[in-house]
Amino acid sequence: MKIRFIVLTALLGVSATASSQTLSPDGYGKIQFGQRLDQVEHKLGQRATPRPADPACSMVGFKRYPQVRFMVENGVITRADAKGVVRNSAGITARMSAKVALRHAPAMRSELHKYDKNGQYLVLPQGEDKALIFEASQGKIKRMRAGVKPAVEYVETCG
Repeated sequence: MKIRFIVLTALLGVSATASSQTLSPDGYGKIQFGQRLDQVEHKLGQRATPRPADPACSMVGFKRYPQVRFMVENGVITRADAKGVVRNSAGITARMSAKVALRHAPAMRSELHKYDKNGQYLVLPQGEDKALIFEASQGKIKRMRAGVKPAVEYVETCG
């Protein structure tokens, strides 16, 4: 009986942690954009990998968040890029088409994709300095990113 309780408690803890991992223009999980990398590493109790190669701009990851990579500029986390579409503050899912996503979030605007003639960026600004951006190709949402400007607006990543 004790073992069942322990297993159930552990599973509920994992579920609660997973549900709190929401990508928003403010951050992802326990990481807030604008925080220093060393502060985040201390908070999470783990080091980012790989170690930032270029102090000006590098991409790092954390074992705790395997679906997301983080942009670090001059020691500060400024952006997160998801592998695909993860839980997000706009409620957009991978099953949504770009058209449905635009209807779902009326404040979102569509912009031409820089490299994909059949693609578009779906940009959901938050105030003057933050955004959640989805990339779509042939009407299907493929990936997403969030963060502070100008980092979130960069088409390419760094490092």
